[in-house]
Parts: sequence; C-alpha cells; structure tokens
Amino acid sequence: MNIHGVLVFGLGLVISFCSAAEMTRGPYLQLARQDGITIVWRTDKALKNPRVAYQKEGDRKLSQCAANAILPRGLAGQDKLSKAPEGTIQYEATISGLEPGTSYRYFIFDGDTELLKSDVDHRFSTHPPAGKATPTRIWVVGDSGTGEHHQLLVHRAMQIYTKETKRPLDFYLHVGDMAYGQGTDDQFQKKFFEPYEKTLRNTVCWASLGNHEGSSSDGKKNKGPFFDAFVCPTRGEAGGLPSGSESFYSFDYGDIHVICLNSHDIDRTPQGEMAKWLVRDLANTQANWIMGFWHHPPYTKGTHDSDTEEQLVEMRNHIMPIMEKGGVDMVLSGHSHIYERSMLLDGAYATPTTAKGVIFNDGDGDPKGDGAYLKSEKKTPNNGTVAIVTGHGGALGRNAMGVSPVMRRIVMDHGSTIIDIDGDTLTGVMLDLHGKERDRFSIIKRGVVKQRILENPWTASEETLERTGAGVLGAPKTDADSTKAQQAGAKNISKPMPKNIKALIPKNAQWDYLANGEHPETGMWTQTGYDSREEGWKSGPAGFGYGDGDDRTELKDMRGKFTKIYIRHEFVIPPGTDLKRLGLLINYDDAFVLHVNGKELLSKGITKSKEGKTEIEKHEASGAEYFSLEKFSESFKQGKNVIALEGHNDGKDSSDLSLDPVLLLETEQANH
Repeated sequence: MNIHGVLVFGLGLVISFCSAAEMTRGPYLQLARQDGITIVWRTDKALKNPRVAYQKEGDRKLSQCAANAILPRGLAGQDKLSKAPEGTIQYEATISGLEPGTSYRYFIFDGDTELLKSDVDHRFSTHPPAGKATPTRIWVVGDSGTGEHHQLLVHRAMQIYTKETKRPLDFYLHVGDMAYGQGTDDQFQKKFFEPYEKTLRNTVCWASLGNHEGSSSDGKKNKGPFFDAFVCPTRGEAGGLPSGSESFYSFDYGDIHVICLNSHDIDRTPQGEMAKWLVRDLANTQANWIMGFWHHPPYTKGTHDSDTEEQLVEMRNHIMPIMEKGGVDMVLSGHSHIYERSMLLDGAYATPTTAKGVIFNDGDGDPKGDGAYLKSEKKTPNNGTVAIVTGHGGALGRNAMGVSPVMRRIVMDHGSTIIDIDGDTLTGVMLDLHGKERDRFSIIKRGVVKQRILENPWTASEETLERTGAGVLGAPKTDADSTKAQQAGAKNISKPMPKNIKALIPKNAQWDYLANGEHPETGMWTQTGYDSREEGWKSGPAGFGYGDGDDRTELKDMRGKFTKIYIRHEFVIPPGTDLKRLGLLINYDDAFVLHVNGKELLSKGITKSKEGKTEIEKHEASGAEYFSLEKFSESFKQGKNVIALEGHNDGKDSSDLSLDPVLLLETEQANH
C-alpha cells in the first residue's frame, strides 16, 4: 500500500520515492524465457545499490533479484556501452527461477529508494512451457523509426485494437529500421524507446538488425547501439539451439518457434555460419508453428526490388530454401516501405520472381472470403509459406517499383501486423494507422495436407495495389492535394514585388538538395526534422540549375539523365510575424512545386492530361517572379518551418534548368 509517498510491503520493507539518480531509459523487458527475464534501464549516474524486486500477480510476497545478476554497463570497462550520454549507466537485471507462463509485477530501487512509482504497467510474463499450445498475440512492426506523427498513430492503433479486442500482446517483433537515419544511441532513444515506452515496459521486443541500425552497429562483432539496446539469446537461453551470436538467434513461446536472422551485414550463403546454424536449429525444433523474421524481404516490389538488390536476392536464393525445407509457416520482413502479403507458396527462388510453379493456394486466405490456407498439422517440409513485408510502421513510400506477382494483398499506407495463434489456427491482420483492418488471412494446420502446385495461379497486378497513404502517388488525398496545388498555381499569378521587404530565406542561401535521378522515398523530406544529410543529400547555395551560366550550384550531370531536383531549407519565423505577408520570389525553368511543413501548396507549370498523365509546360527563366503566399498563411507557423521545392524540366534533353527561390516578408517600412 502507498502511504504519503512511501511504499510499504508485507515484508516490512519501507521504500521512499526520492532518488539522486534519474532514470533516462526504460525500464524495458528483454530475453523472456520459461523461467526468467531480463529487465533493462538506464540512469544518468551510477546507483549506490541497484535492486530489483518482483512479486507474482495477486501475491503480496516480494522476492529480490540476486545482486550479482544485475550487470552495470557504462562508457568504460569490459561490458562498456558503445556510446551514450556522459555518466550514463545501463543496468541489465536477469531474474531466474520463475514459474513458466506466470505474470509478475516488478519494482526498481537504489537501496531503499524506488526509482519509479509502482504502476500496473510494470509487469512481465514468463514464456509458457515449450510445446504447450498457448493462445498468443504478436505485434510485428517494421521501418518505424522516423519519430514522426505517423509512427505514433500506428502504435496507438495497436493499443486501441488490443484493448477493444480484450487481448493484450504476448510479444513484439521488430523487423528492423527502428531508428532512422543511422541507428545512433540518440536516435534509438528518440525514435524507439520514447515512442514505445509504455509498450516496452511490459512487452518484450525481439529485434532484427536493419540497414539503418547497421550504419552504426556491426553485426559481425555484435557491437554498437543496436547491440547495446537489445539483450538477445546466444546460448539457447529461450529455446532453440545456441547461435553464439546476437545477430541471429531463436526462441520458443509455447508451441511457436521464432527465428531471427541478420540479412544486413553477415554471410547469407549456405556456407556461412548463420545458414549452417539455421539448418541445425530447424532440424532440432518440434514446434507446431515456425516463423522467421529479418529485415530484407525475399519478395517485394515496393520501395525496393527483390529481383535486383543483392541482400534481398540472397535471402530468397539461399535462406528461403532452408526455411521451407525446415517447415516454416511464415516469414516476416521490412525494408520496403509498404505492406505486401503473399499467397501460400513454396519454391519461389527464381530471379526474377514469378508466380508460375510456386503457388499452392492463390485465394485471399480469408475464412470469410476464399477460405483459409490449409497445411499439415505437424512440421512438414515444403508444405507452404506466407511471406509478409510490413515495412510501413513509420516510413512510407511515395510509389511502388512494381507489383510482385506472388503477393495477394498490397497496401501503400502506414500500419503494422498483428498475428494471433490459437491452437491449429494462425490469423494475420494488417491494421492501418486509423485502426482499420486492411487485410485478414488465416492458416489452419490440421490433419495431413498434400499440396499441389497450381498451373495457372491468380497473379497480382497494378489493380491489386491499394494507394491510400499520405503522400503516396495515386492516393486519393495525394491526387486531391496535387490538383488543388495546380489550381492554386493557375490562380496565383505573379505580382510586382512589394517595396518594403525582409528576406527570411535570402538569395543564395544554403539549401539541401537531391539531384541524381533518385526521388525521395517518402514524403518526410517535406517535413521538419528530416535528416537530409543522412539520406545522402548535398548542400549548396541557390540558384540551382545548368545551361544558362548564372547558377550558383551547377548541376552538370543533369542534362540527358533526369528531369527533377528536390531542395529543402529549414528556417525560423520570429514571434509576432504576420504570416499573411509572406511571399515567394522565384526564378524557375520549367516548373516547380512548393511544399511547406509537409503540405503541397502551389505548383506552376504542371498539368494533367485527360489520361491522367503529368505534363510539364515549358517556361523560360527570364527573371524572378513574385507570388504572394497570403492564402497559405495557415500552413506556416511561428518558430521552425521548412520549405521544400521540386524543380521540373519538360524533358531530359532540355537545354537548361533554373530553380532559384527566396522567401520574403512584406514589412511596414523599408529595411535599410
């Protein structure tokens, strides 16, 4: 009970709430197993006497974690952190000797002082006995680590869904890219631990290394912020065979066997240590359900192409045959910022991927639609797999590179995947950021099912792809915004520049720019906080262009190769500024699109044909033109803003291009 800020336990232990040290990360759960768990947290300075107490749900008896089972990690010493704020100490408390399938509450102290108030959310559950069929709910998220609003909405949608369905999560799989742009310690803090804090304090996240985490973490050496953040099994502590590496491992949850692989920076060939371990691990397990997860998808045509990219091709060519021979039911991945879910397939190892000769069931998998996918009840080699790409937890592509022929459902919108396993039935749901079910399918494992390859399976096409996400090309809102911007451009005729002006973004200011034939993968480039340098952008003074001798940043390689340039500039509008007095002074050739704080406001020289094709009108840069932004004042704000511009040429062989913007503020009197 709690009496005036003092916690009193039945053991006669009295704990106060004051502490000299402040908790800066966590607590969060790691490495759950049948008989124990690891609780991790950080403080801004060393604790005098770190302690963890726990009690079984409904029981007043308080037990203590052994003092020698709490590992402190700082910036020095044998178990040092790779990088963290000065003075940081990370504590990893491993509790053992617990009962399987049991719920507990936990408390963290420095001596007799509790570091955080007791809360019902500070709880954990041990894994059920291996082999025991246990109703299980799993949350699967990928490519979430933007730190943006969409990430929070996806998380919130899951929380509401689990509450409304009265079924909490049992564990959480992250398929990588949880901390853009380079997986640094600070990015982990802001884009993973802080957004998911309430979930992580009572749900274990098992994670796979993504390419963005791989920028600062080494999968071969198991070093870096990723490996600081996660405590993964290396000795078979949670079931499965020991891997000797935190880069790849497995664990058991009742009659479910889960395998995590590193698709990023270690050997993916059959001769590599990971593949050889995988063969042994699959042979060893007798679990009824087997699933694997990693970052790079074996099948995708979203923002990445599994027919052309090395890591993706190798996971399909080398790893999928091992997984399917070992009886896998499902593989989960991310990397491609889209949701894609396959039909029931086997043997799709060819490049390019084809649906011919590899599909067992080409239905939608929905029990209320074409019916669930059927498989044999026991682990059976090559009995059918469902592959899911769920790389839309925060990032989202603007367009797809095509359509993978083996996919049954394709959705370009933010969301995540929830998997429920009840006895012989697995149900998968794609939940979008609004909490709407966008896909539902089931796998039923019952009796003996002898699969047959379909000669002429249904094949996905462009019509299969649902384009609904914010900023996705072809999405209703995106098309509407573009049309609105074109209409605004048609109405917004250039005017004489006001006499009294002040430059908020002056002429020849430094802008970040992307001019190499590539396009921004998502709409995040139009929002504040986008780290363009980490995404490979360059910096240079305006104006941008080629061919007319007056460009400060000359794009020498543009002619004959590409037609678009993207530039962005973050700036501050002072308090008290009249936002209706803003204006854009711009010299351009041939067309431009203006974005402010994530909104497409105005386009000039861009039209759509009757067939819906985008067309660029020719326009010569004969001098700067002034456009009042009064009608768009609500899109600006006092404080930090970002202006993002697309510059378009009417063709690759155009003789020149110009994009030279200045943002002005009309003032009451002349500036001297």
